[in-house]
Amino acid sequence: MKLQNVPGDLFDLAGETGLSPELLRLWQVQSGFPAMEHSDEGHSYFPDWQVRRLRSIRRLIALGEPPARLFELEEDELAALLEYRTRAPAGIVATPAATTVAEYVVMLGSNAFAEVEAAMQSHVVEHGLEDFVVTVGAPLCTAVGLAWEQGRVTIAQEHVFSDLLVRTLRACVSTLFQPFGHALQARPRVLLCTPRGETHVLGLAMVEVMLLLQDCRAIHLGAGLPESEVVRAAQDIDADIVAISFSLAHHPARTLAVLAALDASLPSRTDIWAGGNNVGVRDGRGTRISGFRSLADIPSAVEAWRQRQG
Repeated sequence: MKLQNVPGDLFDLAGETGLSPELLRLWQVQSGFPAMEHSDEGHSYFPDWQVRRLRSIRRLIALGEPPARLFELEEDELAALLEYRTRAPAGIVATPAATTVAEYVVMLGSNAFAEVEAAMQSHVVEHGLEDFVVTVGAPLCTAVGLAWEQGRVTIAQEHVFSDLLVRTLRACVSTLFQPFGHALQARPRVLLCTPRGETHVLGLAMVEVMLLLQDCRAIHLGAGLPESEVVRAAQDIDADIVAISFSLAHHPARTLAVLAALDASLPSRTDIWAGGNNVGVRDGRGTRISGFRSLADIPSAVEAWRQRQG
């Protein structure tokens, strides 16, 4: 038997499936899966069917399916379940949560930070990462900003909230999405950034998660980049899409100027996705500029991009 491009240990398997080696090792101990097979020459490897199975399991866990049930399903059953869970013609439907957005704000205002973090983690476990981003993360960012304006939370409490949300998202990403192996070849390749003077990055963190859930490659450049640097980075990494975020505080005229500059300078094959509550995002014009007001629109936009690529 000839073995080529098959994972030979847990680190290789992590690279092929997007799951962390630590999680794979835990599953091996608990359930005996994944399990190595041996070639006639005595080489150990993980077969293709296990790689495919684990990729489907990772996607379904992120969508809220319990792992214990998934291990019992055959490959065709996993595929059918994944198709069902990702089919959302009318957008993502919110699921009832144990903790409402209003209750999160009250906990923050009471300095109940441990309770906030526990509630976030519980929602991810019970409803999935995508549901958490769309029905908790995004509306909570808006609600906390409004609560600060009304004096119901302090600047310090708002900063703690930002840290808790980013920490929750990063913990999920580090477990379910590994930055090597097949993930490096994923398309579209999306560059994430904010323009000069824009320091708000919570939106980008949530966009990154939504893109990873669609098996895209997300490259986070960070905040406050001049247009020339965005263009250079997009050229260097051969970006398919530049996703740039504008908060409500960013001047709408400046937003339009940034989008126009990117439209004029980026390679012709690179699309521009503009997100945020800024008026300029809604009013931006250009044949390849798409404005996003909701994170729930990202899955359909990714699918549309892939269909255009054939």
